[in-house]
Amino acid sequence: MNRLTIPSAHLVLVGGGHSHVQTLRRLMMRPAERGELYVTLIAREVHTPYSGMLPGRVAGYYASDEMHIDLARLCQAANVRLVLDEVVELDADAQCVALRNHPPLVYNILSLNCGASPGFAGVEIEAPIIPVKPIGQFLSAWEGILAGLQNAISQGSRRSLAVVGAGAGGVELSLAIAKALEPNREGMASLRLVECLDEILPGHNARVKGWAERRLARAGIAILKGFQVSKVTAQGLVNEAGTLLEADHVLWTTGVSAPPFLRQSGLELDSQGFVSVNEHLQSLSHQNLFAAGDVAHLSGQPRPKSGVYAVRAGPWLTDNLFRFASGKPLKPYKAQPRALAIIGDSQGSAVASKGGFYAAGNPIFALKQLIDRRFMKRFETAPMEEESPDSEGIDSRMRCAGCGAKLPASILDRVLKRIQVASHDEVLQGIGEDAALLQLSPQTLAVSTDHFPQMVSDPYKFGRISAHHALSDLYAMGARPRYALVNLSLELMSPELMEEEMYLLLRGVNDVLANEDVALIGGHSTEAEKTQLGCTVFGDLASHAFSKGALESGDLLVLTKPIGIGVILAGDMRVMSKGHWLEMAIRTMDQSSASAAKLLREHGARSCTDITGFGLLGHLLEMVRASGCSAQIQLDSVPYLEGANELMASGVQSSLQIGNEAVLEDVELSGVSQADSRFRLLMDPQTSGGLLAGIKPEKAEGLLQALRAAGYPQAQIVGSAFDFRGPKIIKVLATV
Repeated sequence: MNRLTIPSAHLVLVGGGHSHVQTLRRLMMRPAERGELYVTLIAREVHTPYSGMLPGRVAGYYASDEMHIDLARLCQAANVRLVLDEVVELDADAQCVALRNHPPLVYNILSLNCGASPGFAGVEIEAPIIPVKPIGQFLSAWEGILAGLQNAISQGSRRSLAVVGAGAGGVELSLAIAKALEPNREGMASLRLVECLDEILPGHNARVKGWAERRLARAGIAILKGFQVSKVTAQGLVNEAGTLLEADHVLWTTGVSAPPFLRQSGLELDSQGFVSVNEHLQSLSHQNLFAAGDVAHLSGQPRPKSGVYAVRAGPWLTDNLFRFASGKPLKPYKAQPRALAIIGDSQGSAVASKGGFYAAGNPIFALKQLIDRRFMKRFETAPMEEESPDSEGIDSRMRCAGCGAKLPASILDRVLKRIQVASHDEVLQGIGEDAALLQLSPQTLAVSTDHFPQMVSDPYKFGRISAHHALSDLYAMGARPRYALVNLSLELMSPELMEEEMYLLLRGVNDVLANEDVALIGGHSTEAEKTQLGCTVFGDLASHAFSKGALESGDLLVLTKPIGIGVILAGDMRVMSKGHWLEMAIRTMDQSSASAAKLLREHGARSCTDITGFGLLGHLLEMVRASGCSAQIQLDSVPYLEGANELMASGVQSSLQIGNEAVLEDVELSGVSQADSRFRLLMDPQTSGGLLAGIKPEKAEGLLQALRAAGYPQAQIVGSAFDFRGPKIIKVLATV
């Protein structure tokens, strides 16, 4: 990672809200402004929704990608570390945030733009409620509700739905729901908008309210005013007088509460528990903490909890974060007294409202869509172009990390032949297997080592992945890991930042080792231009070892994890991988192969390897050569990670891909093109990939069921072994 200066301070952004995405964009467009800052974004979801497009998404005007900002891409382009997690505690005095699934993060400067929690003050809740905020969780819940409504109505069962809160958000959402339910409205029992006041759209002028009431009536939405909800039951809504309003589903758009982690934070809060900030968006009690959006209370200029104010505050928040870090005077932020509200009816018309201003019609709806799309377009990220080869003829294109950084197998083979490795009596199996086996009487010791550059920005996850990857070699041998050494090369930063970075990396390693009862017994650390981490692991054999050379004719080939990690990591480097593709790839890498190895042994496997740098075909080639047989792969049976095929087809590939394709001289194709992206993915380098094992046909189905039950949902039979027929040792078929 190239930086203009050595980082000396850590800026942590909590939440991927409407203000922080503008901070990320600024870092992408003007990288020099970060100065000596090391920047981390903590976000609960890898795709952050834009609230202005929520009704359009519900009504069907926008696809999911159109209303979400891809934080993974934005962070990659902005050179910002992304940690996908949720803050559960904040200690402003200790300058530390505790996360749900990560170790604590220490900061020098903290910025909060994490929105707010649903507000149910004074309401007794006995049945599920679907709050609109946080929007990411609402959208997932809404898809389930919509499918359930449609299914129930199609079977003749009538359903009722209530939206609580008749502000601008509730009115617009109700109209969007009516649009989404149009094909099924005749089967609905009711769709109601419930408001505790005696009017809808409080704060808007009479003409706007009249427009909204006419649109709601036209959409068949009943408005119930003056209904103060005191209880939510399985039957519906109950008010203070005990009146029941029946509803099968309740959506909540009114009121928000402060995030719980603020309560014991030590920050100065307002009466509702939100962070009190001054005109610089700076905490009144802690100068190194800033906040914007719903989580903040603007002292002296309070404003409604609305995304429009977070959008407006974004540039000021960004400026002041960088100014504070460099010791410059802060800029005052003055929130507009009133924001322009545009409320759409999801039928092509909308009303614009600001104070006494009123305008309605189809052009206003088109204007709303234009404004929303223009805002989202600002956060589109262009793919990074690879550098052209330099004058020395060296390929200087963007190099991959993880197992994509390995040297090609052909180079390794030639070098090993040249150095003439000596044999030793105690070495039962050495170079060529996943781990070496040493006979140290009376015990057989399994040893393996791995080392590679950081491939994901989250250091804790990188530590975990590195440990899983190293241990996988022992599991592929059927060994039980016992001890580990760690070699760490850490990117140069200030001593304080290096200490925290080392802590997160080693905490990730140690958490995996401890979970698998492996002792961390030592290691070594150095400074480097780029962070790298390696583990040397030692284990022993409980019984017989797995071997690449034990594959027999008739064995079925079982793969425990999907492939495509290398191309997704390469796409991430080029800002081309979608966030949820990367998230799933990380989840796959951060999965132990311990349970898979145990199940393989229980089902009689004797031949096994793990799929890492040389790809599925490269590692299978090692097995068939060692076993003296041939094998075939059914392309349609191979499990792929989402996005891998799309990236490969678009021209993205790992820097090791070309080297891995040397295996083609031993591969025969049947009904498959060599240019087929799915076929090329068979040579994609994997980091912490799955195990590939030979299994007897009568055991295969039971093994698959056991693997899937154990948390390997994409485990699959991908091919079979047969007697050597030459001259090609591997055959790849389009289908069985």
